[in-house]
Amino acid sequence: MARTKRFKINGDVGYYHVISRTVGGEFLLGDVEKEKLLSVIKQFSSLYFVSVIGYCIMDNHFHLLVKTSSVEDIDNEELKKRLSRHNKIISDEITESEILKYKEKLTDISEYVKSIKMTFSRWYNKRNNRKGYFWGDRFKSVLVESGESLLNMLAYIDLNPVRAKICSKPEEYRWCSFSNRLAKPKDDFLSFEGTEIDKVEDYMSFVYGVGKLERKSYQGTEKGRISEDSRPEINLWQHRIRYFSDTLVIGSKGFIESAYKTFEDKITKKERKAHKVPIDSSTGLYSMQRLNSI
Repeated sequence: MARTKRFKINGDVGYYHVISRTVGGEFLLGDVEKEKLLSVIKQFSSLYFVSVIGYCIMDNHFHLLVKTSSVEDIDNEELKKRLSRHNKIISDEITESEILKYKEKLTDISEYVKSIKMTFSRWYNKRNNRKGYFWGDRFKSVLVESGESLLNMLAYIDLNPVRAKICSKPEEYRWCSFSNRLAKPKDDFLSFEGTEIDKVEDYMSFVYGVGKLERKSYQGTEKGRISEDSRPEINLWQHRIRYFSDTLVIGSKGFIESAYKTFEDKITKKERKAHKVPIDSSTGLYSMQRLNSI
């Protein structure tokens, strides 16, 4: 069976939820491995023109929520600076076509994830005197609309360890963007781009609301707390998991229709029938389902 081609907006701004699992789903990511993987993500996020909005590293897979940049927005001097910073020295006589190739590569979501996965797997195999594949099938990616859809996806990712019953509060889990934002590290590399939120307190309030977590669990400011009346009746982040991961596109009805037209030549017959599935009648979110989730 032919697999669906990846939905990505080449050379332009796009938001993606990336999921990648270990080979066979084995639990190979311990504390040391998670720390290393996070450092590799940071490393390539400073080379590629990609903004990391959220992440969560679990025992056998990881999630990334990222924004890619437009090739047209990349400044030549910034490009050279990043390449030099990563020991990729380029000549002053570099041609415009060569510069364009660098820009296309460093704004490509596939190249970005490939660099992360290859670098980590080489480190892991060398450290464990091991050969063979570390990661399983190619990574999944979901094209996400900015705004409400992106914010909901970020909350879904940060609530992974709570859903897995590893912890009762996302800030208790070291390897997710929620706890990273609370810790406010000096090397903070996270962005709220596209979520229509710019304050950590507002995001914490949102996560505690949609996750239906106990108010007393969040030790933030009063402004960051939520009222009982603001809690939604449903909890998509606990019961509708496949819509956030086993899907091709997620967003408003109009965004799904636009994506359907843009990627029409890549969509299988089954996906044509399954496109524009409402996630829940009480929300404005829709998804275009992936073939294996039908």
